[in-house]
Amino acid sequence: MEHVRRHVHPDGHVSFAKPAEPSFMLQIITALTPIFLLILLGWVFKKMNFPGESFWPSAEKITYYVFFPALLFISLYRARFAELDVGPMALTVALAMVAVSGFMLLLRPRLPLSDPSFSSFFQGGLRPNTYVGISAAFVLFGTQGLTLAAMVIAVMIPLANLISVSVVSWYGQNHNKGWAGVSGALIRNPLILSCLLGIGANIANVPLEFGLIEFIVILSQASLSLGLLSVGAGLRFQGLSGNLRVIGLSGAVKLVLLPFLAAFGAWLFGLGTVSASVIVVFAALPCGPAAYVLARQMGGDRNLMAEIITVQTVAAFLTMPVLLTLF
Repeated sequence: MEHVRRHVHPDGHVSFAKPAEPSFMLQIITALTPIFLLILLGWVFKKMNFPGESFWPSAEKITYYVFFPALLFISLYRARFAELDVGPMALTVALAMVAVSGFMLLLRPRLPLSDPSFSSFFQGGLRPNTYVGISAAFVLFGTQGLTLAAMVIAVMIPLANLISVSVVSWYGQNHNKGWAGVSGALIRNPLILSCLLGIGANIANVPLEFGLIEFIVILSQASLSLGLLSVGAGLRFQGLSGNLRVIGLSGAVKLVLLPFLAAFGAWLFGLGTVSASVIVVFAALPCGPAAYVLARQMGGDRNLMAEIITVQTVAAFLTMPVLLTLF
């Protein structure tokens, strides 16, 4: 039964009114708050050296290679592709990413940056933090959000890797590490593999019996909390006094321009509300820690990269609710 407010007028007349519904932005902030609280908790744990310095690399590794792929696989295995806007969604994601990549490359002559620093600026404007994205899709839209998130990841992660590796290979210091090892790394990427396996098993109607589905579901349940804690543990606030203009511009591209382009594409292709919202969620994500790994391996500016990731992660707590409310 709904609660109502009872009001007695001066003339003795009694009226009843339902309380005002909370604003849509407040609902979004409420939904996203647990995500950022887990990130904050991970940072606090790391500062307290709990449970120990060696824990976090292991936690991130098992999440990346086991728990998170299990979540993507089971979401896509259970998906009903006939009911999803698969083609328009993929096209929307791809066009938005290509457009923002072209914009950043056009900016290159105007930015007073070294080539390695520009490669980190570029990654900051393109690469998403998938841990935050799939968590946000789940808390906002439930299991449907998980399925749509997996579809977006199946397009976004390979494309983000291909574009980022191309740019960092060109502008980074370690040119000799270019595409020789990149193609193999993409093929072995556990996120890409789990998406392909999930889609393939779904289409082929492969039976998962003898408790195998339950086993994969249990594995997947550890992914969101452990992944977000690892994101928080990876934040670096020390020495955050670099090129604030470049950090801010990279954040504006990633947290504002890319979501606007994605929203425009979703409107252009007539996507449903939930499909469009999940795409905007992923477009509005802060840059992910994989960008730091690539910068370190291929000669990008890893210090600038760490600063961009940290600032965007904090800023996204403000920008994501605003953008989702607008769209």
